[in-house]
Amino acid sequence: MRIDRSTHPAYQLSGDLGLAPGIYPYLGAAVGPDGLRAAVASCGTAAVPGRAGVRLAGEVHGRSLIDPAVYDPSDDRTQDLPQDPLWPCDEWLDRQRAAGVPLLLTDSPRIARGDRPALRRALQRWDSVSEPVVVVLPIESWWLRAGLPCLTEEVSAAGRPVGLVLMHHYNALDAAGSVAGLLAFVSAVGGQLPVVVPRCDISAVGAVAHGAFAGFVGMSARLRHGPMPVRLTREAVGEPREQDLTPAVLVPALHDYYKASRLPAFSRADQNLLRCDYSCCRGESLLEISRMCEVSIAAARQRAYSHHIGVHEGIAREVLGAAEPTDAWWERCKAGADTAAALIEVGVSLPVSRWLRQWLELGSPSHDPVMVG
Repeated sequence: MRIDRSTHPAYQLSGDLGLAPGIYPYLGAAVGPDGLRAAVASCGTAAVPGRAGVRLAGEVHGRSLIDPAVYDPSDDRTQDLPQDPLWPCDEWLDRQRAAGVPLLLTDSPRIARGDRPALRRALQRWDSVSEPVVVVLPIESWWLRAGLPCLTEEVSAAGRPVGLVLMHHYNALDAAGSVAGLLAFVSAVGGQLPVVVPRCDISAVGAVAHGAFAGFVGMSARLRHGPMPVRLTREAVGEPREQDLTPAVLVPALHDYYKASRLPAFSRADQNLLRCDYSCCRGESLLEISRMCEVSIAAARQRAYSHHIGVHEGIAREVLGAAEPTDAWWERCKAGADTAAALIEVGVSLPVSRWLRQWLELGSPSHDPVMVG
């Protein structure tokens, strides 16, 4: 969803960035050229990750962004970059240029907590390139809390547009204080420099409502955060725990993501709870995705993809088009939490997610903070 450039406060920052303020989809490379073309036609642009994303963007050519997705903490290439600023042979830079992207994303590896030199090196990446560039900063939530003063100071000093990829096993905004830290960073930096959230969940809408320049919302759970090494757990019985492979689905009424395997229980509690009135579903029930899982997980994932493109776009349009977007965003969060709480009366217990609780605890210009137990 592209925001009207004439009214959004980020208008003055856009300049030649090559991207309009707004909310856009972050697609897996498996979506294929037709899926990418459709997303770009609907939303204005989209992002795809890694080497496969380079090939995909090259086929579509233009209007899509490529997240290099170089998040391996053992990748220390930035320490060995040549001192010559005219170094002509950079693989990621050249590949993105060849794909005709409107905006270059730097290929920074994960920045460890407290590593200020690595943060500075990342901010200097492609410093001499004349094309529009966003410096990608793959960081853990520590940088939004204890590391916030350092992050703010270094980014302000560098004076470059940045994209925060929040690294986590599931959702970096679950960490206590991370939502407040993100908004504090946007408040401190966003008035002078575009701040993009390139790989996020529906909270990207809240970030843009609070002054971030743009956000890219992942179509699947693994695309809604920067990947971290999987923690291996010891199973109590020697057998591995069965993994739920069904896609996570954003339920508009609950304002949160739930595995498709859980949706039938919601439907039994309230048949209207899973109704989606956005253009992607046109009033159909999300229970359809659960039924598709019984036949083909791959088909169910594709259906969840199309649902997410439409519902993220719809929510962004409603929130960012409101007279006071921060109030509109808070009200959506509150409505989702209230709906979840009401389900207890019919025997369904849904605790409010930590990230959603943090948004409620921040309040908004017209709403006092609400503490959710």
